[in-house]
Amino acid sequence: MARRLAWLLALLVPLTLTAQTRFPANPETGRAIGAKEMPPAILSQLEKALGRKLVIIDVRGAAEFKKDTIPGAINIPLDQLSRHLKDFTKDTTLVFT
Repeated sequence: MARRLAWLLALLVPLTLTAQTRFPANPETGRAIGAKEMPPAILSQLEKALGRKLVIIDVRGAAEFKKDTIPGAINIPLDQLSRHLKDFTKDTTLVFT
């Protein structure tokens, strides 16, 4: 859990995207282009600097989420993510892990 808390795969997503949008991936890393790893302290500073709410979304399955997660994260499995994006206001910054 300490390793998981130490680094987050953070992707700031503008909520103006439609639910059908797919993100291009870097073939070397498999991560979405533009994704950045950030320690939790940086995310906390970013939230304060932006003056916007950050929501950490764990995209793993429910069983994995229950075993080990970041405090305060919510679970939306990746295969369900597109239909839930509309539930967040445009002034919310989403962080995926």
